[in-house]
Amino acid sequence: MKIQILALERLIEESKQKIANTEKQLRSFNEGVTKLSPVKQASLENALEDASKDYDKYKKMYSEIPEAEIFRHKETERVQKALAKQTYYKLQKMRLKRAKSLKRNQLLEAMMMIDELPDEVNYDDTEIISMSDVIIKYNMREIDVLEKEFKVIKDDFNKRIESLPDEKDLKHFLFLDSYIPIIVLHFSVLVQNIIESIDEYNTAIDKDKRKNKDKDKNKNKDKEKDKKKNKDKDKKKKKNNKEELEKKKFSGLPKYEDWWIEELFKNHQAYFGLYKWKDIVSNICLTQQQRSIWDIIFNNWLMIKKILNGKGENAYDYNYIFDKLIAKYVQLEEELDENNLKSMESIVFNITAREDFTKTRETHNIKNTYFQWKKAKNKK
Repeated sequence: MKIQILALERLIEESKQKIANTEKQLRSFNEGVTKLSPVKQASLENALEDASKDYDKYKKMYSEIPEAEIFRHKETERVQKALAKQTYYKLQKMRLKRAKSLKRNQLLEAMMMIDELPDEVNYDDTEIISMSDVIIKYNMREIDVLEKEFKVIKDDFNKRIESLPDEKDLKHFLFLDSYIPIIVLHFSVLVQNIIESIDEYNTAIDKDKRKNKDKDKNKNKDKEKDKKKNKDKDKKKKKNNKEELEKKKFSGLPKYEDWWIEELFKNHQAYFGLYKWKDIVSNICLTQQQRSIWDIIFNNWLMIKKILNGKGENAYDYNYIFDKLIAKYVQLEEELDENNLKSMESIVFNITAREDFTKTRETHNIKNTYFQWKKAKNKK
């Protein structure tokens, strides 16, 4: 009986569709939207009449089927649809991975979205892809992660401030309360980005090495002419490749020394130590964008440290909290070993003694842009 029920349901649906299409054409004619010849009009009216008769006939036949049979059929159909839907969502990841039209970032975002959805929530492939595109377009995932990281840093900062004794008067540092967590977050993101860049760089090197290894295996071994000459060339080439494809390693940021900040603008050794330390960190950056961001972060970090150092003992607790946040989220620490401090002091003095302070950088200009703007402003 299952096949007969399916056939009747299909006939009823087809008759219903014919009635709808015919009525639409006749309504369009009656409203003056379209024109019909008398023959075409009569043909449509006859078609409507036949379709209506068929619809009534099939509905009557369907109603004569025992209700138990229809219920059994409907239940079977429901289970089959549920199983088909379950299979569809179960194989969704596999299906999307095989979709050649998807870019790598689209696929990764789609996979993450599927993993994050509750078991009872499912979306079709097109819906998953559309949502993934919007998330990528507006950097929603990155913004969400940064908001969470900022909240963690901000909460940590507030707890440390609240844990200080009540007699500590920190009203002079209130302007830094919202500023410090932002700087810590930016610094943390930069370090994470550098580590990711180094990992990508090393992965690319491994890929190139495998590719070069495969090329070496496929070399024609029958060429014997100028064997020695070719050998020397190959050795030289391998040596150059080894130098060019050397992996990078991130061993953390070098420790800074507090006396550089304390004595900044008081002696050139302090300035030079800080300058060299900044340059070392800059060389860890792989891209120009990272170096530009580091330059901004360094200026902000140094500004906060200089303000707090200038307040002396009154700011020790606040300065300590800032240092602890930087150490925790950035893995940047101050050098506290006295032997290392003395050793570095000696190195800075020796380097300073050899440095030619008569040189200026290539972009040196005594009349910078602000100087020129200010002069023009004063003339008005």
